[in-house]
Amino acid sequence: MEEEKSVAREEQQRSPSFKMFLILSMIYGGLSVFSNLVVYGMIDIIRQTFEGKENVNFLGMELDLSLFMDVDKNFFLCQTILFAFSFAGALFMWNGRKIGFHLYTGAQILLLIVATVYLTGMPFPFFDVIITVLFVYVYAKNLKFLK
Repeated sequence: MEEEKSVAREEQQRSPSFKMFLILSMIYGGLSVFSNLVVYGMIDIIRQTFEGKENVNFLGMELDLSLFMDVDKNFFLCQTILFAFSFAGALFMWNGRKIGFHLYTGAQILLLIVATVYLTGMPFPFFDVIITVLFVYVYAKNLKFLK
């Protein structure tokens, strides 16, 4: 009974922005795990289908496929694993566990590094860094509510 009261108290003390950021992290992490896993499994088919084409017109938009043609297949596997850790971290934080913050933060930092290593021709991901810092900041402010 006492434990239920403390859990209810913790729920009330968590800020709505903390909950919103966790929900966004879980949605983004889950969808990213799925999409990167699908691309990893089908990258050879994608490359065969669009071989010799750098750009494809899809629904009136020009899509640049150079990422799929040039990048190592293991990039998508690394992304899948790291997004799974990110998702797990957000889930742990949702359940009130501090280890989730460390999982999430580590995975997000490694995602930035992996993208920089595998995508050498791309510019530095400043926007991704800003978003990562914002999310980690919100989670760090709420560490006191996690065990």
